[in-house]
Amino acid sequence: MDKTEQIHLIIGFWLIFLASCGGFFLADQQLDSFRQQRPEQLLSWWMVLSSSAHGHTALFGVLHILTGLTLPYGCLRGGWKVLQGSGLVLGSFAMSVLMMIRSFYIPDQLFDPMGILIGICLSCALGSVALHIVGLSVHWLYSPQHKLNR
Repeated sequence: MDKTEQIHLIIGFWLIFLASCGGFFLADQQLDSFRQQRPEQLLSWWMVLSSSAHGHTALFGVLHILTGLTLPYGCLRGGWKVLQGSGLVLGSFAMSVLMMIRSFYIPDQLFDPMGILIGICLSCALGSVALHIVGLSVHWLYSPQHKLNR
């Protein structure tokens, strides 16, 4: 297992750990809303974005782990693996840290710089996943075990 794969595994498990810790505090906030009989707080901007950040952080952790485990089966090497990892890190950052920052203010204008930054980071993550799919597919198509090559 090379360093790139190990880094993905480490990042993935850290993200899952952080999402779990965040989920504890989020559940505490939701319980307080129930106890105080304020159901409108459960649908507040902060609560919705915090819940989304919690779930997406855990999912990006799983995506990092799966990427780390499947990188050896792709045909891309060196710099391409670093590019894939960078895109996934940007997506993880967008759906955890940036989403939590965005939850503290409601954009009141048509131009939302935080939303644009999150969109750019998520586009990088989507490109990384697409690049990984291509690498896995090409490796599978040209592997000696594939039936079409016999």
